[in-house]
Amino acid sequence: MKSTRIQAMILATAAVAGYAGAAAFSALAAPALPLITSWGPGDGLTRYVLTLSSGTASPELLAGLEVVDGVVSAQSLSDGRALVATDGLVPQDLGAVPGVAAVEASTSVPVAGTVTDPLFPSYGWHLENTGANAAGQSPVVADADVDAADGWDVGTGDGMVVAVVDSGFDSDHPDLAGSLWVNPAEPCGNVDTDGNGKAGDCHGWNWYSNSADVDNGSYGSHGASVSGTVGARADNAMGLAGVAPDVTIMPLVIGGGSTVDVLAGAEAIRYAVDHGADVINASWGGAVTGYALDALRSAVAYAAAHDVLVVAAAGNDSSNRDTSLVYPASLSDWNVVTVGASTAADTVSTFSAYGAGSVDLFAPGTRVVVTTNTGGYAQANGTSFSAPIVAAAVALYRAAMPSATAAEIKQALLADVDPLPAFTGKSLTGGRLSMAKLTGTTADSVRYAFTSMTAPAGVVSPAIGVAGPTTAGDYDVVLGLGMEDAGEIWALSGKAVTLGGVTVTTDDAGDAVFPLGGLAGLDGTALAPSMELGDGRYVLTVQIYRDGSPVGRTYAAPLLVGSAVPAPSTPGGSTPGTDPGDSTPDGSTPGTTTPGGGTSPGTGTDPSLPGGATAPRDPGPGSTPDGSGTSPGTTPGTTPGTSPGTSPGSDPDGPAPGDGTPSLPPGTTTPGGSTPGGPGGGTSPDPGSGTPTPGTSTPATPAPDAPVPGTTTYPRVGTFRITSLTPNVVDVAGGTLVTITGEALPDDPTVRIGGTSTGTVVTASATRVTFRVPARVAGTYDVSVFAPDGRSTVLSNALTYAAEVGSPTPGGDGGTPDDGGSTPDGTSPGGTTPDSGPGGTPPGGSTPDDGASDDGPAPGTEPVVRSGPAGERLVRSAKFGGLRAIWSMDCSSSCTGVAI
Repeated sequence: MKSTRIQAMILATAAVAGYAGAAAFSALAAPALPLITSWGPGDGLTRYVLTLSSGTASPELLAGLEVVDGVVSAQSLSDGRALVATDGLVPQDLGAVPGVAAVEASTSVPVAGTVTDPLFPSYGWHLENTGANAAGQSPVVADADVDAADGWDVGTGDGMVVAVVDSGFDSDHPDLAGSLWVNPAEPCGNVDTDGNGKAGDCHGWNWYSNSADVDNGSYGSHGASVSGTVGARADNAMGLAGVAPDVTIMPLVIGGGSTVDVLAGAEAIRYAVDHGADVINASWGGAVTGYALDALRSAVAYAAAHDVLVVAAAGNDSSNRDTSLVYPASLSDWNVVTVGASTAADTVSTFSAYGAGSVDLFAPGTRVVVTTNTGGYAQANGTSFSAPIVAAAVALYRAAMPSATAAEIKQALLADVDPLPAFTGKSLTGGRLSMAKLTGTTADSVRYAFTSMTAPAGVVSPAIGVAGPTTAGDYDVVLGLGMEDAGEIWALSGKAVTLGGVTVTTDDAGDAVFPLGGLAGLDGTALAPSMELGDGRYVLTVQIYRDGSPVGRTYAAPLLVGSAVPAPSTPGGSTPGTDPGDSTPDGSTPGTTTPGGGTSPGTGTDPSLPGGATAPRDPGPGSTPDGSGTSPGTTPGTTPGTSPGTSPGSDPDGPAPGDGTPSLPPGTTTPGGSTPGGPGGGTSPDPGSGTPTPGTSTPATPAPDAPVPGTTTYPRVGTFRITSLTPNVVDVAGGTLVTITGEALPDDPTVRIGGTSTGTVVTASATRVTFRVPARVAGTYDVSVFAPDGRSTVLSNALTYAAEVGSPTPGGDGGTPDDGGSTPDGTSPGGTTPDSGPGGTPPGGSTPDDGASDDGPAPGTEPVVRSGPAGERLVRSAKFGGLRAIWSMDCSSSCTGVAI
């Protein structure tokens, strides 16, 4: 259940927070998505469990089995038996093989994704239910969802590993790009480097085919859909987002089509535990008995002993699990979380199993949009999708509570449900999953309310209300500007932005950094920047820093100027007679005191819902008025009662302190001056630190002792016969373009830096691959090139990350490589931004997007620059370029923005 403050804000604005280009919800409505009615047939093979005379399935015995006519594969199980897949064989055929003592059929159970409803388009109601984005369901209740946006304010799962024990994956799906787990102990290939008996298990293992093929071809449809429910990527203008859109997915294949093998499932659970999974998802089950049940119990107990939760689907037979037992859902082990399915009206799905003593909680499972293994999207019903929604939530809880035990994670998860009448007596908690209370696990949650986001060309004065944080510290705010030109959003460089009487010029990342000084917190603060803008569509971003570390995520909102402002009859118009400025992010009324003694701007209600739709890869405006809109509240520089789009009424020199803007710390000066030892205001140098002050855009030059980028040559290394890599030194902020040359480079390669971070491939041919590096902490990393077929070449210690000139290295000691990669907001593990540090240069200035930096040029590269329609300096930016769906968000009255 949402807190009163956050609920009031979301209901007032009728917008979805935390979802890139919030229109990603509405983008799913057209074209209509198919409803999956079958997960397809399996491979037609019959699987047997063999007990061996020697008691152990030795490599020699397995090899002997595989040469038997009709045996497709043979693999060992944890207890020494063998699992054999056969074509046309009967038990007697295998019993005649020397060394085989007994043969019995292996146990298969159905996946839990049964679907029965007709085809309808769908939206993302399960993430954030607006009351109008659950097409095909009636009735619909607003907020009958998992409060994904609240969870994303705390984190998006970066660094967490979710093991999907199922039928397969889709490594080519664009919405799963960057999610695939990499085994740090074994590269792809034919060598069993880590000694686990599974050669080339670089991304997981397939017990169904006894191979490293985690996609599992056409048999992997169910697993591919479950994987997308967990971790489909957000902020990429594609389809939908998973509940944990930045997790790593470890696909473990135990079946195909509509069934899975229980013994393979037990093996996969053990594998997941041994290889570092943070949570395991099991969207399957059946009436398992005997040896198969014993093996499954043992594997789940093994996970419990290693502090790992197993999330199980309750089943789709509408039965009472208290009396009708299926496994693993009916296991009584403390580490099993059993999940039933709910509807968009917060009722039990008609197909869902239930149980007052056996089902822990409910989560959305009716008409959930899923990724398909054909690269597209579809609707699906089933507890198969309720379970991965909860597994993804467990990953977010584990990330937010790193020192908690699995039992404590489960307790927190179940304590945070929304208790509802429909689930009372149907589950242990009587509730449906909610992540709203995740914000209580950290003091670093922050929300924004954007108002006055439309104006005539000239001096534009948007307003940003801040809710949270409440922790004392030394604060800075980074305001970013992007501008659309030629269909792309670019960073707007060299633009003067004024805040609190201080003017800072945006750098090549489009960012201007303002020190706010030592404060008890920012809750209730109003930021009222001003800048002179010509006719066009802009994006305004905001990121708060405390003591040099980011607080929450960067948020963005569209800023429409001149002819870009919708006509009064289009979405965004106001309704006469309503009360202007009726809410702020924390639910307070206009007049909240800011650190500078001013008042926060009032924010009105947003009359739009994410309704009308566009094609999934071309989202556009789609909001329609619902008659509930109000005119914006009074903001600094506007006449009370006027609507945005009228004369801005702003002081061209910017608002003075006390006019609703935060005060700047003592000693701060306007551009051109400086105060020795002070924090440095505007573009003045800070003689106390010896580094550039926030807002300067002078290109950095390498420090005398900084590594100099160069080229590393190789003597035709590896499978791909690699001959060079250049540059071999890149910036910790990411964004550098690196080129690898070779004589046999693969088509559609994947490039990884270190154990988990993935570069963004820009161009690829048989002789040259160019990729953009992600942000990483300072250090030296291996560079691995993977082919789609699993072949790979590793360049050891090939790439050195170095802090940019004038910036202290995170941690202050040069840093060490961390294969955990960077967090979604560009911070390195531990909370230090790649280009920030106490007493150093300005915090942040960029947020990597899909591994690419939004900064200006990194060492060894040149920025892509163009002139805007009025001669503006526009710099290509991953951060702004990834926001192409943002124009469908209506911020003409007020909005919460989208997290990036």
